[in-house]
Amino acid sequence: MIVPDRDLVCSLTAADYRDREKAWRKVGAYVTGSTTIPGGLRVSFAPTRGLAGSLTELVRLEGECCAWMAFAMSETSEAIGLTITSNAVDGDRAVREAFAGLARI
Repeated sequence: MIVPDRDLVCSLTAADYRDREKAWRKVGAYVTGSTTIPGGLRVSFAPTRGLAGSLTELVRLEGECCAWMAFAMSETSEAIGLTITSNAVDGDRAVREAFAGLARI
């Protein structure tokens, strides 16, 4: 199912958006690489104590305000992986723009 562009909305207030952006920048310090994938972006993080918990909480919060995105996490001893995708029209572009600060392409 393709979701129309008008559904690419975020319900955060401007202040909440700035706070969320700050939280993503904080975890972004641990990004080791990223790649574009069909529908979005895959980001790898250094396996750092507490980072998986922080990412899990950010993913939960994003799910509340941006239902048009889907997240999947994986964790190994070498890396924490985060996949962010959307099946909306132009969703892949929107995901890449929303998380451009994490991209190391």
